[in-house]
Amino acid sequence: MGRPKWIPTPEICAEANDLASKGLTVSQICDCLNISETTFYERQQEYAEFADAIKKGRSIGMQVITNALFEKAKSGDNTAMIFYLKTRDRENWGEHYIEPVKEIPPINIVVDPNAINQAAE
Repeated sequence: MGRPKWIPTPEICAEANDLASKGLTVSQICDCLNISETTFYERQQEYAEFADAIKKGRSIGMQVITNALFEKAKSGDNTAMIFYLKTRDRENWGEHYIEPVKEIPPINIVVDPNAINQAAE
């Protein structure tokens, strides 16, 4: 008989939300919750409240970091300004990668004289 089925309780959902809000990866969250990644993904499919806790936690973390970056950019930090503009307005500020021209190696074509004679007949 194996381990009992792991069920995300409201307390576990709150912990998962907190872990996700701190930027932990799925692997790290699984380690903290003592579950496998397979169980993590399966329970997200089975329990909407668990999936929502992870999703909202990630959103909270992004909000905190985005706001910190934005405030830093507003305070005149050039690096933060450039990063913010490059990631938020890629069309105007993003780096445009130009594919380098690749030299095509020379091709040697050998024609068999017998093949030409056979085709003419």
